[in-house]
Amino acid sequence: MDAGFAARYCREIEKYTNIAMFESPMPQEDVEGNVKLRGQTSVAIAMHYGSPPPMTALKEDVCDGFVIGGGSNRVKADATVAAMANKPFFLELVGTGITAMFSMHFAATLTHALWPQVDCHRIYTHQMIKPAIKVENGSALIPDAPGLGVELDEDAVAGFRIEPTPKQYPAPGLLLSVRWPSGATSYYAHAGQYWDDVHARRFPLYLRHVYLEQIPNNGSKEWKDLQTRAQKGGFMVPGRPL
Repeated sequence: MDAGFAARYCREIEKYTNIAMFESPMPQEDVEGNVKLRGQTSVAIAMHYGSPPPMTALKEDVCDGFVIGGGSNRVKADATVAAMANKPFFLELVGTGITAMFSMHFAATLTHALWPQVDCHRIYTHQMIKPAIKVENGSALIPDAPGLGVELDEDAVAGFRIEPTPKQYPAPGLLLSVRWPSGATSYYAHAGQYWDDVHARRFPLYLRHVYLEQIPNNGSKEWKDLQTRAQKGGFMVPGRPL
C-alpha cells in the first residue's frame, strides 16, 4: 500500500535465505515511497519497466533492476535502455514451452538479462514442444537448430485445441471467504470485491493467519443465501456460517 507497510514486511521477509528479490513490493508510481523503501531493505527490488517513466526511474534510482515483457520490438527497446543504465532485468514472457523457448533465445542475446526469467510454462500440463525444456542447476541449454530449435508437438496441439469462448466475469456461482484470525469471516462473490476492500483499507492489512477459501456450492439454502448477499457486495460476519 505504501512505503511504511512495505518496509515493515520486506524486512521481515528478507530474513529467509531463499528470498532473491522483491517484485513491485508497493505501487510503482509512488517514486518517493519506492526510493525510501529501497533504502530500508537489503534485498534487490525489481520494478516493471515503464512505471514510473524510465528516465524518472533511472534518475531517482527507484529500483535495482527491471521486469521487461511485451513483443519483440518493445523488449529490444526496453532492454537497450536498461543496458545503457547498467540495470539488470528479467524477462517475463508468460506462456507454454513455445513462449519459454522464444524467451530463452531472446534472453541469450540481451547483455543485461541477468536475472532468472519468468515464463510460467511449468504450470501447464504439457510444454507443447519436442524436446521439452530441461532445466539443470538453474539453466537450460538453448538449441542451435533452425527457428526456435525445437518442434511443435502436433499431437499435443490437436489434443488441447478448443473453440474460443468468451470468459464471464464475475464467474457465476462463486462464493469466496476470507477467514480472519479473530474467527470472523468475510464473504465475496468475486475477487474484485475484496480488492476494493483492501484498497479502501476497510479492514486491517496483512494480518498473520488470514487465508482465502473458495466455498463449493453444496446445494444448501445457507450457501445460496450467502452467495446472493455477496453478489450485492462483500460483508463480514462473526464465526464461520459456512
